[in-house]
Amino acid sequence: MPMLHVNCKMIELARHTRGVTQSELAQSLNITQSNLSKIERGDLNVTEATVNQIASLLDFPVSFFCQSEVRTPISNIYFRKRASINQKSLDKIIGDVKIILKCIDYLLEEIDITEYPKYKFDLSEGWTPESVAIRMREIIKIPSGAIREPIKYLEELGIIVYMYDSKEQKFDGLTAYTDNGVPVIFINKHLPNDRIKFTLGHELCHLVCHIPCDIEPWRDYEAEANRFPGEFFMPTKECVSDLRRLSFPNLTTLKAYWGLSKAAIIYKAKAMGYINEKTYKYMIIELTRRGERKNETGFVEIDQPSILNQVLNLLYNELEYTDEEIAEKLKINVSDFHRLFKPQNESTVRVKKLKAAI
Repeated sequence: MPMLHVNCKMIELARHTRGVTQSELAQSLNITQSNLSKIERGDLNVTEATVNQIASLLDFPVSFFCQSEVRTPISNIYFRKRASINQKSLDKIIGDVKIILKCIDYLLEEIDITEYPKYKFDLSEGWTPESVAIRMREIIKIPSGAIREPIKYLEELGIIVYMYDSKEQKFDGLTAYTDNGVPVIFINKHLPNDRIKFTLGHELCHLVCHIPCDIEPWRDYEAEANRFPGEFFMPTKECVSDLRRLSFPNLTTLKAYWGLSKAAIIYKAKAMGYINEKTYKYMIIELTRRGERKNETGFVEIDQPSILNQVLNLLYNELEYTDEEIAEKLKINVSDFHRLFKPQNESTVRVKKLKAAI
């Protein structure tokens, strides 16, 4: 039998994903926490029997622990409110994200999708978040007016949008590249639609303005990314009349059309000088009085991601893979495959083709 070549970093990753502490796993393995820590650092050899035991306890196939870890540096993963998320929840989110990134590369081994052009706009060289937002609308060829299908536009650029199932209310979104260079925007699927749209814009700003650039340590890149969605989804030159006539009663209509929250619209009107400080405070107080600071009324339309669903449909229909075979390919178990990747809606964005070698 060939020897197992175990990557001990994957033990820590699996443990984080399952929400298991080091002491809990050590106790289940009947070893000291100190020895488990050494195993995870690669300072202590791990036997095949122990790997099998860990795989059973954490419910991963042994093959999961015999692959390289994701190389995406943590510094290239941006997401809001990170400091306020407890460490255990943060570890689980990062663990899931790294597994998903790894799986996406495996899924795309046999299928081509549009290659993302790697846009770069350095805000230290004269660009502003607002000017980049307008330029990205031009690049994507978005017609004037509201953006009804933002996810479709992003996926047509070669950006994968992943709706992540997180009960962590403080997690909105995250952006990262797979090891093979595919950009992925993760969005908490439990956000209201207006927040999903805002987060898409926020993460797009990270993707084109921050990840490819050297950022001076004194810059507030989160504040920069927060300025992008207001111009991307509600271009100033197209909404001047709306902002000039802004009143509290018409916020619901404007929210439904532009797809931004009432709070974001009020903020934009103040920032552009169309309402004064007194009116701004009145509208924010009124939102608070009506209980809409956390849960606004009003409907916002949003489309759904489709690239990964289309990829899986090709694997099912063209290559005749089963769930079990795909899970084996991804080096995860079937229940994790269903949790992370099982298609739940119809695809609308076409991937390019099966690779010629197939």
